[in-house]
Amino acid sequence: MRAITPKHIEAYQKGCLKKLFDVIVNDPELSFEIRKNNEVIVYYRKGKILTIKYTDKNEFQIKPLDKGYYKDVTQIDLFETKNLAYTLKNISYLRNYFKEAKKLVYNHKVGLEFSVQQNIALGNRNFNNRFLVVDMEWQFSQAKISKTDRIGKTRIDLIIVDTQANEFGINDIYLTELKVGIGAVEGESGIIDHIKKTKAIIDKEGVCKDLKNDIESIIEIKSRLGLIEGERKVLNLSSKPKMMIILAYRGKQEKEQLEEQARIAIDEAKKIGMCAPLIKSHDLQITLK
Repeated sequence: MRAITPKHIEAYQKGCLKKLFDVIVNDPELSFEIRKNNEVIVYYRKGKILTIKYTDKNEFQIKPLDKGYYKDVTQIDLFETKNLAYTLKNISYLRNYFKEAKKLVYNHKVGLEFSVQQNIALGNRNFNNRFLVVDMEWQFSQAKISKTDRIGKTRIDLIIVDTQANEFGINDIYLTELKVGIGAVEGESGIIDHIKKTKAIIDKEGVCKDLKNDIESIIEIKSRLGLIEGERKVLNLSSKPKMMIILAYRGKQEKEQLEEQARIAIDEAKKIGMCAPLIKSHDLQITLK
């Protein structure tokens, strides 16, 4: 289950990780996500920019940006872990680390989808909104599952909860796929593959149970850390998730191409006995008023 211990939480609230946490949450380009094994991963454009782990020995292990992002760079000054206590107290140093690390990730992974994904997460972390983004880049761990029962590996862009209960008094969970611009148009085979992989998750009772447990745990922790705003709601989470597809476009042509992808997805869902995905459209053009 995705969770961190009370001592780990306390370190962000008033302990040795508070200054680091403050720098992270005040940077709208960074995403603070709860992971398994008492670990937190900070993302920038889907890149793991910092990993924080609290060990069984009550020690923190901090892993900075992987060298794969800057293997061709000859000189670099990144996160200093040898004198960790000093580093964690130095706000200007921490800010500079993220500034430099973001440049490296950006140059390594140029793509509009990454920033749109984070902006959607940033704009939907309030209980007062209809939709609440709980997690990014969710993936089901299959380490303890026999090879014959495993499903195809897939990473979910966003885990979203509907804070408004449906007609049965249930708060729907959505496994959300984000499609941004013409670059997201993969043809019929690509979108059909997404539908099949999503159905494989929905059809596995154990996966659905793990997902629900993760959501409950993440909401609890992020609420305590002030990462979800608004008056907390009691959510009666669905035992089985649905699918959502977000279409982000910049003009008529992109909108039409993405809507065709959505039609293919809906048709495939009906064909394989899956609930049709909820389609949400978002215009990336900015109109000045």
